[in-house]
Amino acid sequence: MNTDTVCIFPDTMPEAEILFPLVQVFEPIVYLRPVENDPPAGEDLSSLCREMIDQELIRFSCPAPLTENRDRFLQLVHDLQQRRDDYAGQLGHLSLAGLGRGGKTESKTSIISTLLKQTGIQSEQDEQQIMVLWQARVVLKLAEIFDREQRELQAGLERISDRENGLLHELREEGNQPFSLTRSLENAAGRTDGQLRQRLKAWSRLFALGTEQIPASTFITTSRDAIDLLLEQYGLEQETLPRALLELQLPGGHTGDTATEQRAAFQEDGAGLIKNLQELLQHPGNVNKQIHTALNGLHSEWADLLEHHYPARENSRCTLTLYFLPAIDPGRLFLQTFGHDEDDIRQKTKDAAGALVIGLLQEQAEISNR
Repeated sequence: MNTDTVCIFPDTMPEAEILFPLVQVFEPIVYLRPVENDPPAGEDLSSLCREMIDQELIRFSCPAPLTENRDRFLQLVHDLQQRRDDYAGQLGHLSLAGLGRGGKTESKTSIISTLLKQTGIQSEQDEQQIMVLWQARVVLKLAEIFDREQRELQAGLERISDRENGLLHELREEGNQPFSLTRSLENAAGRTDGQLRQRLKAWSRLFALGTEQIPASTFITTSRDAIDLLLEQYGLEQETLPRALLELQLPGGHTGDTATEQRAAFQEDGAGLIKNLQELLQHPGNVNKQIHTALNGLHSEWADLLEHHYPARENSRCTLTLYFLPAIDPGRLFLQTFGHDEDDIRQKTKDAAGALVIGLLQEQAEISNR
């Protein structure tokens, strides 16, 4: 299958609840990594994510490689995890929710800058953009640590609940139920608004200020706020607000251990429609009405195909809403929307007239409650 590559933002760790719907029509799915040659540890991934990695449906890309400083950065992250008491004083006022609070810039006197300087990182290069990228990497790595601990805590609570309610009963009742995008969205909702803002800022800076090009023209998130802010910024710059390009129905999950087989059968049966989707994404400014009708919404030919292979009563549903933003450079838009502060770095991305497609992945129940 030859479809446009998509990049997930601002997450840097794969989640099956997000990936499974998307790999029905996109491959590979790209995740940014704070440092090169540092894929997620297997124990931090679900079995389905590991399976998709083995099938090369997921690609990890680092837009700002550290090269000779890579080992030093990884040692810093290791120290942050292993020597928490030693860093408690330095990190006492730092949280992903509070970093940069009140619109203040992340100057060289900020907590992360001070931490990096004490580890000897800042002494080699004093250029502000270099420092901003170091800060972005640390924030994204702290976010991964935070998410891992949240998962471990949740798993512990679930084990307690299983013992209280009877593990065998729970397995009989829930063993054949599909996973749902709802769980992933609930986890995301558990993050504070401040946490999301800082992840978006760090991700955008890594993406926009890096030297390596990301092989994607479509960027997808589960955050409605992030999409709204991007559309608002685009509207301010272009003096026009784009309308939705497409609302594509996707399966919210799968049952049993047949994910690969289900996906293969779906793609074989829907090869023509998937080719139409590819054509639409390659030429979003010139949408064929017939193709749009076949793919868009709850009562389309695509929706009928989906119901045949992934019945809603068994697999649930989510919707991918896509927006086409012409005449804008992706890096510039992300940086201006999420990564720019007053008196902050001067943007060094090319101010080229490009285009991109952004997408919001939502569970249908959430859409109906809006």
